[in-house]
Amino acid sequence: MPLQQAPLSRRTFLAHAAAAGLGVTLTRRAFAAATTPADPHTWALLSDTHIAADRARVARGVNLTEHLTDVVRDVLARPRRPAGLFIDGDLALNTGEEGDYAVLTELLLPVRGAGIPITLALGNHDHRARCWAGLPGERRHEAAAGERQAAVVRGERANWFVLDSLDRTNSTPGVLGAEQLAWLGRALDAHADRPALVMVHHNPNTGGNKNGLTDTDALLAVLRPRRHVQAHFYGHSHRWQIDRDESGIHLVNLPAVAYPFAADQPSGWVEATVLPAGLRLELRARDSRHPGHAQARELAWRT
Repeated sequence: MPLQQAPLSRRTFLAHAAAAGLGVTLTRRAFAAATTPADPHTWALLSDTHIAADRARVARGVNLTEHLTDVVRDVLARPRRPAGLFIDGDLALNTGEEGDYAVLTELLLPVRGAGIPITLALGNHDHRARCWAGLPGERRHEAAAGERQAAVVRGERANWFVLDSLDRTNSTPGVLGAEQLAWLGRALDAHADRPALVMVHHNPNTGGNKNGLTDTDALLAVLRPRRHVQAHFYGHSHRWQIDRDESGIHLVNLPAVAYPFAADQPSGWVEATVLPAGLRLELRARDSRHPGHAQARELAWRT
């Protein structure tokens, strides 16, 4: 059920920032970022923020609000202002309460104040109805299949397709469903003029894993024959990992903003730059001492 939060004017941002108690430092950083030229080819990719209504909430030894605030600060400090920011599901902590989404909106205010549009997807710890109640006034995309929503975000060098894999709140596996997959096929065919990058919260069910996307095979059956599909992004497993499937599609597991499940994994975000014939992905670990921090990989498009 992706939705978009539009950039805010300076006056509107100041009013919201004051109401939310946003600090002076982040407010100034948002204004500074807004004066930086936007790069139409660069995008900020986040996943698994797990924000709670209680800003002091700690999960797995991590203050969730602090982690997202640090990531926002890093996004705004980059030399290139991204064309957009995505959060690939599990916006909320456990059961997707209204207050979780209200706090998330407040924490993302500096991004919008910097002139960066935001696209949000839902994961298994989100709740559709409470998400809409907690995010009043946001733009809902045309339904892909019933209550499920999907979005196409057009870029100059590639288009992003954001899907809805939420099945049941606080239940681990996810599913896209036949209707949404049919919509995806039509959308990909209608936007075949440039490379396609597909985002789903749940990881593919491969290698005996049963906790990811239950209709993985059906999704790949849509993606593989459409040769302009170049990458499939997902979160859910709280890992940073890049693979490639047998057809040449890049499989990119985004790190969690909140907390990793394994001690050697980073928390943070990924800066994606679409190149003329590929993609550059740079890990931005929250802890700059992580060995993968600021390391970049370049992925070539399949032919």
